[in-house]
Amino acid sequence: MRRGLLAATLLAATVLGHAADGLPPRALADWELGLKQRNGLGMAPDAAAARAAFARAAAGGVPAAMFTLAQMQMAGEGGPRDEAAARRWLALAAQLEYPEALQELAMREPDPVRAGEWMREAAHALQHRVREGRGPGY
Repeated sequence: MRRGLLAATLLAATVLGHAADGLPPRALADWELGLKQRNGLGMAPDAAAARAAFARAAAGGVPAAMFTLAQMQMAGEGGPRDEAAARRWLALAAQLEYPEALQELAMREPDPVRAGEWMREAAHALQHRVREGRGPGY
């Protein structure tokens, strides 16, 4: 639990540290709120409220929120399972070169050639993240 709290705090700090990258402050605030609600940071965990906050952040353009929302929709966490919506959010995050979304798409791809292409794109996006000094939450 403590490890999850640390990871969530670091993710939130990383995302909020990149507000100058053009992400709307309201969307970043919703991302941070979703992390707190999902992980019970300073409040009781509330998956439904977290899912709603991540949806607002995703709509505001936060790639990490798109990915997290997709994971929650895929699992039925905090609301009904919705694989089609999850796939759409993953695709949007992948278009923004969010490495985790690219990797997830690769793992779900039945065509091994296309899966390999997704993985190469994920590796490339991750290299950009490292070179630009971005954390996993951008």
